[in-house]
Amino acid sequence: MSRSTTPFNHVTTASTNAALIVAGDRTLYELTVFNPTATPVFVKLYNKASTPAPATDVPLVTIPVAAGTLVAYEFGSEGKDFALGIGRAVTANAPSNDNTAAVAGVIISGTRA
Repeated sequence: MSRSTTPFNHVTTASTNAALIVAGDRTLYELTVFNPTATPVFVKLYNKASTPAPATDVPLVTIPVAAGTLVAYEFGSEGKDFALGIGRAVTANAPSNDNTAAVAGVIISGTRA
């Protein structure tokens, strides 16, 4: 990691949890998702300078997280580049344009620069 890093975390509510994590040219190094619920979710990451609109924006990365599991993604020493910014949404279904609210209680954490 060549730049200083910043941790982030979020616990989902019963919504799409659409949010801008950070604007500007950024790098994501790792993402951990713990889903203690009985319902699968899909964490979607967007290359956006504003809050993503899950019904219309296309995610750069979609991470399926089964019920009752912990998923950890490492993007290597160079990380995953997001030129505009890192946006996030969590939905109930996999399609890129899914706008179905996810369950509450899923824990997302990561490290970005």
